[in-house]
Amino acid sequence: MNRSRTLVLSALAVVVVLASALGMRWTGHERRSPAPPARPPLARLDKPAPPARVAHPTRADVPQVPCWSCPTSEKWPIRFQTDLDLLAPLGDGPANAALWLKDFAKPQGARLAEAEAAVKRRVAGPGEFGLVLPPGDPLLKEAEPWADQATMRFYPDVWAAEGASTPIPNLLVALSFARSWVARAASDPDAPAAIEDCRRAIRWGRLLRQEDATVIQDLVGLASIRIGAEQLYALAARRGDQPLMLAAAIVQGEAAPQRLRTAELVTRVAIQAAEKDAVTDRKVDDLIGVAKNSPDRRFRNEAIVMLGYARFTGTSDRREKAENALAELKASPDAFIAGNARWALELRREDLKDLGG
Repeated sequence: MNRSRTLVLSALAVVVVLASALGMRWTGHERRSPAPPARPPLARLDKPAPPARVAHPTRADVPQVPCWSCPTSEKWPIRFQTDLDLLAPLGDGPANAALWLKDFAKPQGARLAEAEAAVKRRVAGPGEFGLVLPPGDPLLKEAEPWADQATMRFYPDVWAAEGASTPIPNLLVALSFARSWVARAASDPDAPAAIEDCRRAIRWGRLLRQEDATVIQDLVGLASIRIGAEQLYALAARRGDQPLMLAAAIVQGEAAPQRLRTAELVTRVAIQAAEKDAVTDRKVDDLIGVAKNSPDRRFRNEAIVMLGYARFTGTSDRREKAENALAELKASPDAFIAGNARWALELRREDLKDLGG
């Protein structure tokens, strides 16, 4: 029994370390990437979120439990196999929620100072929630109708693809909203709005994952869905709602396999400093396969960035193979894929000095 417990704790520790390494590796890519041209300040969105309706969740007595350990799951996209409409259908708001969230982005966000002030307003949440925004915080209230929109799209509506230097939203603020809504529900579990707060966090996570453009944003969206489902399970148990408990439990169970698969794929496509002179044919072929065929757009983009580095490693044949693949991907009808391939082809050897190239 002790050995089993040790193995489980060790596995959880690996997940945490890999998730942290992912964020640091992304930052590392930014350091060794060509400095992008100065971007003009983004205009602030001065319109409130338009009204939106949110449908009632679909009811199902016994949802099927996805088997992430079965061989067939290896071909699945790293997405929830359970219909999240069972817990929190998306709203029908017509606005692009990214146009609001981008105002808090670093370093050019028009409302970055407000975001930093909100972070300082955080208070200790109930239980293990850590620091969250107060229940009545004005920015938290402002965010609520944006979670009811049907769309969150940053690329190319806000930013263009720039490989490892691609701008991303302020994900600390985005995650703070989800955690704060769920903490508010936990603080007053019998309140009529408690379940809706959990569903709002899940909808917010679904919006963050919707575009499937960057790994780090997807992980924050996954975390938002997970914490919303965990508290929704607790509230359903409190109310004796067994169908909702079952659906929430299944969704919770799907989160960990997705984190593990994400860590596995990011590790698989990464070119480490030690490989700078030893990128094999197999590695290049694997990168090309992921870049062209992965069912997850974010991993295609991650592989494209690595192919940019592969152009300067290994034999001339391998470098040519990487360049030919990038030239093909540059013609993709997907503007984000094409933009990242263009970035990878324009990467220069001197840009790799931090990698030791």
